[in-house]
Amino acid sequence: MKNIGIIGVGGIANGKHITELLECKEARITAICDTDEGALKRTAERLSLDTSHCYRDFRELIDSDEVDAVDICTPNCHHVEMAEYAVRRGKPINVEKPLGLDLAECLPLEALLSETGVLNMMCFSYRFMPAVRYAKEMIDEGVLGDIVGVNVAYLKSSAFWEGRRLDWRFVKRYAGTGVLGDLGVHLIDMATLLVGDVKAVSAKAGIVVKERLRLDSDESAPVETDDYCNFIATLEDRRTGKETPAVFSITRCAIGHANTIRYDIFGTKGSLSFDLNDPTVLSLSVGEEAKSAVLHTEKVPERFYIKQEEAFVDALHGRLCEHFPTVCDGVRCQRVLDALLRSSEEGRTVIL
Repeated sequence: MKNIGIIGVGGIANGKHITELLECKEARITAICDTDEGALKRTAERLSLDTSHCYRDFRELIDSDEVDAVDICTPNCHHVEMAEYAVRRGKPINVEKPLGLDLAECLPLEALLSETGVLNMMCFSYRFMPAVRYAKEMIDEGVLGDIVGVNVAYLKSSAFWEGRRLDWRFVKRYAGTGVLGDLGVHLIDMATLLVGDVKAVSAKAGIVVKERLRLDSDESAPVETDDYCNFIATLEDRRTGKETPAVFSITRCAIGHANTIRYDIFGTKGSLSFDLNDPTVLSLSVGEEAKSAVLHTEKVPERFYIKQEEAFVDALHGRLCEHFPTVCDGVRCQRVLDALLRSSEEGRTVIL
């Protein structure tokens, strides 16, 4: 049995991490930490945790003898500091994305992990969607032939949530980026996993809702992070070494979309697509179907099903699943995020 401590008990912790950890028979949540007393109390009640296991200082949670591994679910600006503290104490980490505010902040953590060998995981949760894992196998086995194009969209309407105020995601010193780090990083990681590394980007990002009311007053303040980003990327197909063009559209201004992720991947022998509103199916056009330009929908086999927190707990017990995401993957994506911001700000293609 592994004892897990969770730092940050907001929406992502309660909505995903805690829910999935409670399903794991080989782990239990023994401590939680947050600076928000209300969130701390509500989560403690949900978990039936005594106040002695509730912390305001993340260092105290990490130092606790009752914590074997640490789940970091805080705003982006705290990820690296908390992860470094845990690693220096030899405790495995599971870190929410994006890894940090920029690449420079993240590199020392990558070096520290290389030096210590402490188990680490990035929360690239869409890697665990069955459609993504099934698509990965097909591409790796050459079913699609050489990849010649990728089209991707991540659509949300969260910029227009009624009454939404200036939470930390809209403030650069807390978030670093907007939809790029919150949503786009998932698309970048999936593209890297499925096809290959990003080699160049040309981006245009912008802000639609320019001001919001502060959390603690009716005073307006400027939104500092991107509401949308559209970009063209050059991927290097790991199977062939050839360049592959990819088009990405990311926005939190898409009314009618709660959380839509669409992927289309085209090859010389066929194509596939998935919409993660239903991650259990994959649309394909391969073999004879490819000649008639017909897509058929196929149910993803059961062997591709695994949950993010289950994978982390399995790793703590020495069972590392295929395509396990690490901080190195987080650093790779952070490098792309930095390039996208630079491309948009400078109005040019950036080579990585």
